[in-house]
Amino acid sequence: MPRNTLPRRLLSAVLLLAVGMAPAIAEKRGLPKTRPASCPAPVEPALPASSFTGTEADDGRVHVIADEADAKLDETLSFRGHVELRRGPLQVFADELLFNQADNTLSASGQVQLNKMDGEAIRSAQLHYEIDTERGDTQNAEFALPDGQGRGRAGRVFFVGRDALTFEKVRYTTCPAGQDDWFLHAGELTLDKARETGSAWNAWVEFMHVPIFYSPYLTFPIGDERKSGFLPPRFGHHSQAGFFVLVPYYFNLAPNYDDTLTPRFLSERGLQLLNEFRYLGARQGGQLDLQVLPSDRVTRDDRWAGFWRHRQNFSPLWSGSTDVQWVSDNNYFIDLGTTTNESSRTHLPRFARLDYGGSIWRFATLVSNYQTIDTTIPVADQPYQRLPQFILRGSAPYGPNRLQYSLDSELTHFYRQASVTGQRFDILPGVSWPLRTPYFYFTPKAGYRYTAWHLDNTLGDETPERTLPIYSVDSGLFLERDDSWFGTRLHQTLEPRVYYVNIPYRNQDDLPVFDSAIPDFSFLNFFRENRFVGADRVGDANQLTAAVTSRFLQAENGAERARISLGQVLYFENRRVNLPAGTVTQTSSDMIAEAYARLDQPWYLRSDMQWDNEARETRKFNFYLHYRPKPDRIVNLGYRLLNAPAPGAEDEQFDVSAQWPLTVHWALTGRWNYSIPDSRTLQAYAGVGYSDCCWTVRLAARHRLRLDGTEDDSVLLELELSGLSRLGQSGGDENPLKRGQFIFE
Repeated sequence: MPRNTLPRRLLSAVLLLAVGMAPAIAEKRGLPKTRPASCPAPVEPALPASSFTGTEADDGRVHVIADEADAKLDETLSFRGHVELRRGPLQVFADELLFNQADNTLSASGQVQLNKMDGEAIRSAQLHYEIDTERGDTQNAEFALPDGQGRGRAGRVFFVGRDALTFEKVRYTTCPAGQDDWFLHAGELTLDKARETGSAWNAWVEFMHVPIFYSPYLTFPIGDERKSGFLPPRFGHHSQAGFFVLVPYYFNLAPNYDDTLTPRFLSERGLQLLNEFRYLGARQGGQLDLQVLPSDRVTRDDRWAGFWRHRQNFSPLWSGSTDVQWVSDNNYFIDLGTTTNESSRTHLPRFARLDYGGSIWRFATLVSNYQTIDTTIPVADQPYQRLPQFILRGSAPYGPNRLQYSLDSELTHFYRQASVTGQRFDILPGVSWPLRTPYFYFTPKAGYRYTAWHLDNTLGDETPERTLPIYSVDSGLFLERDDSWFGTRLHQTLEPRVYYVNIPYRNQDDLPVFDSAIPDFSFLNFFRENRFVGADRVGDANQLTAAVTSRFLQAENGAERARISLGQVLYFENRRVNLPAGTVTQTSSDMIAEAYARLDQPWYLRSDMQWDNEARETRKFNFYLHYRPKPDRIVNLGYRLLNAPAPGAEDEQFDVSAQWPLTVHWALTGRWNYSIPDSRTLQAYAGVGYSDCCWTVRLAARHRLRLDGTEDDSVLLELELSGLSRLGQSGGDENPLKRGQFIFE
């Protein structure tokens, strides 16, 4: 069937307008060599039938078969008619061949073809070659490189030793034979197989017979080695910054560190400079990103951002880490960010941490702060700084059915502007006795918690204290029986669990709240001693958690096919410690149910529900259905409901996403996240991708709702020429097509 070239010509015309004249290109990492299953492997020039058996060893001698042979006095041998020369991995076919025995050189003419064992093949009308040095030249040649690294035609080819080839007046592609969708044209091209790089002078790229790219000099990878040079430019439009173009330059400084400098021109803002420095050592690694926009045309201010993440291993037991992030103003990501994650951030972390991890003792010290960039958050609700915090934990496991000792402690200095500040010391020693059998466990535990504060900027007690004994018992059974699902043998378990906690009441309404909060109401949090996180509040408790879990396990390998869990907390006394202060008189908590099932190999289901017994209504419900028949295709259906009693806390959403190949070449991906109460789309994208063996094009449209209520729409285009580079990129990690994981890359 003839190939439909009209869409391809239209695509190339669009790319010509979008890309224009681009600088040289390089790659941070090599591109994958995978291609659609229907694409043929790169075809080398056809080989004449060989007269050798293929078992000849490389004994250093030259073997020749021909119809006629003449020997001359100057030790030059002449062969004619179906000539085939072989020495080890080298094979030459020709109509006529002159071989000089003195220096092992040959001159061939007619239908000449040179082949090497690694797959390199050259075909031309004449050839001069030095067998020992692997140097020579030929004219008007067709060539094919090993492992699908490329093929093409050149006016002249120079063999420069074992690992290099130089071509003059060349056109080069990684497309298989018979598919001439794109070519790299160059006045001169050098392929260094040892360094896995190509270098071209006076080069341009032709896509669908239309030139779309030119550079006086460029380099590109022919393997997985990184290479310094210009990366492909990026083009796009940002609702707050206008049209933009980025021209990154990549510095391959060393095997363990590199740098990327990116000028970013914004039509409405000016010229921004972005720099990304990455490093990796035997005991350390990290990344430093700096962004600067001098004299923003809209705000008239200098705007900048910095991000530094680092990890350090000092020894097998000691390690450190930092995460420091800064922006010049609260609207930096709204005006200049390009991803959903950036525009939705409310706080930027700044911390440095030192950790020790031994078999019994674990220690950490850190200093932390946050930059709050959401202007709607008042100072009283912003996180406290920890300047510093010391944490010491210890556990002495002496084996099953024996006493176990533990210690949790911390000392922290909290600071926040115009707030109560000070130090807090908290220590909780404990002892437990875990009794276990294959079908039963019973773990009583006791602890004593002491907390003391030394406060500033307070109208109350500057040195309050709190002491609390804590008692708990965790017990459960493990029962099992044989079962079956549609002929599949299964083991069904029944795992009832009872967890009792007793903590006496202490009035804590006058104590500060530095870091305490109420965690999410979930099945896992049913089994916490303290219903608060942080040490400022310890909830009074006389309660029993009753839960049961049932699993269905495959009999042959123990894989979990389904799991159902149900639980509820029974309160024997009113809860008088709360945030905000007050008394809760419920006799039981909401009920939590969780379910997971692998219905069949491609079908997966997970769901959870929170049920209010008193109001007899659902407070929270999540349901997700996944269909994944193959690794390259998936459909996700999601529904989320939040029906909290607080005004304005209701939320109900649909979330549908999918990735699906339509044919060998075409694939679709998309997501739709819709808010039912607001009757509006929160986030949506739709993308289509086409892959044709040696190139891939992706087109995606995206819509998102920012936290400030504004909307952002964008269209993303990406073209990838396999084995060369990419022209245009669609947003890194935020690219919906990348998140859809197209397999035809």
